[in-house]
Amino acid sequence: MATLAKMLRPALDLVLPERCPACGTITPAGGMFCSACWQQMHFLAPPWCAGCALPFAFEQTGEAHCASCLAKPPRHDGIRAAVAYDDVSRQIVLKLKYGGKIGMAKMIAAQLLRHLPEDRAGLIVTAVPLHWTRLWSRSFNQSALIGKELARLGQLQFVPDILFRTKRTPSLRGLSAKDRRRAVGQAFTLNPRWQDRITGAHIILVDDVLTTGATADGCVKALKKGGYCVGAAILLGTRSARRSSRRWPTHDDRCLTSHPANPISD
Repeated sequence: MATLAKMLRPALDLVLPERCPACGTITPAGGMFCSACWQQMHFLAPPWCAGCALPFAFEQTGEAHCASCLAKPPRHDGIRAAVAYDDVSRQIVLKLKYGGKIGMAKMIAAQLLRHLPEDRAGLIVTAVPLHWTRLWSRSFNQSALIGKELARLGQLQFVPDILFRTKRTPSLRGLSAKDRRRAVGQAFTLNPRWQDRITGAHIILVDDVLTTGATADGCVKALKKGGYCVGAAILLGTRSARRSSRRWPTHDDRCLTSHPANPISD
């Protein structure tokens, strides 16, 4: 079978050439993105804020947090994002989420794999849930697709239904942070099936994009109420690290300081 696939590959490449997942341009054999899109993407890595993954201009000591996270500490124990949310990554998310290109989930998970901790004992991967009406209309949960593939690549347990979305929320696009928090308030609850089976587990929560963090906070609040520890929220892109048209934020833009993890009680 492998030999047959190898023989047919040139014909398949001719009929169905590999294309850039962002812009659709035909890419060289073995290439994932075209050179133009690849150069525009900003892959995130330390030094960054331990809370929201905002890039820092210089190396920091300890668990450094940006001014926003110090002023309003998130409920989760940290965000890990593959890239800054910009025009290129936005096209990838839109094609997966609204274009039905579910194969994008595998590519996204592969980019997220490097953000899993080396010590993965006891980690469980779950995803931000959709309301059943939205799941029925879309036929898939893009975050669950990413989470399932990430768990497979990282050899972790994937439990997609730890959380239920009991409240159908309006589209959050265009809403302010305050309106987003109000919209997702009390929208998530624990699935009774898992209430006593994995209490105390360390959870990796997967979503596609972080904007204000309202959705992630809503999920983490429900998880911590049930006794779970949320190790990190992992996603493709975050707006907190969105590329500025002028430059990246520096110490003059945000007062940065070293600060230990500060979990919030529910």
